[in-house]
Amino acid sequence: MGIDLFDHCSKRAIIQRSGIFAWLALILLTACSPRQPTQAFTAGALLDEVRFDSTIEWEAYSDLTLGVVGAVAEGVYRIDIDDGGFMWALHDQVETDVILEVETAQLSDDMDNAYGVMCRADPSANGNGYYFFISGDGYYTIRRGVGREVHDLIPFTYSDFIRQGKDFNRLRVVCLGDYLALFVNGVFIDEVRDDLYGAGTVGLTAAVPSGGDARVTFDNVLIFRAQQG
Repeated sequence: MGIDLFDHCSKRAIIQRSGIFAWLALILLTACSPRQPTQAFTAGALLDEVRFDSTIEWEAYSDLTLGVVGAVAEGVYRIDIDDGGFMWALHDQVETDVILEVETAQLSDDMDNAYGVMCRADPSANGNGYYFFISGDGYYTIRRGVGREVHDLIPFTYSDFIRQGKDFNRLRVVCLGDYLALFVNGVFIDEVRDDLYGAGTVGLTAAVPSGGDARVTFDNVLIFRAQQG
């Protein structure tokens, strides 16, 4: 679990007040029609299925002084962030190659945020791992965290396939070898290759700039073993 506060933030630049964490993002437009992934893969065995019927099904965190809460509530996992912040909550299962699926709902009025999932996160919750974010205003990014520094592998990029505002989006993330890919609502969005991390846990994550708030829920998490071909 990690918490950081942001001082100034937009999709073009998200900079932590301490200077440790910096996000520099360029705005790019995706094509109007769906692209196709360059890596062939299949979903193997179902490793875990989480419906959030129990409060102990996922890591919980609360820091009321920072205005950050992540916990199971009313059958979903909910992350609430007030006045800027960044957090993640990890699963307890270490895997290598996975396909992760999750239903998300963006509930806050403020759409300048980022929320999504992690793969290959360090079980010590030190911030290491891969981050897959979408935003309430239709952007996505894939990032690599090394401690408190999270750098873009793909910068914030607009996609017509991300539902904006208070709406639902289903995410599908592939972590297979050095291949990382993001699907939203059944549509392939983007991909990148990076070989820094080979194993770790999956996680749920959200971030919002100082002065903003985030209200996000996650449900029906499916974790499959990823296979080539």
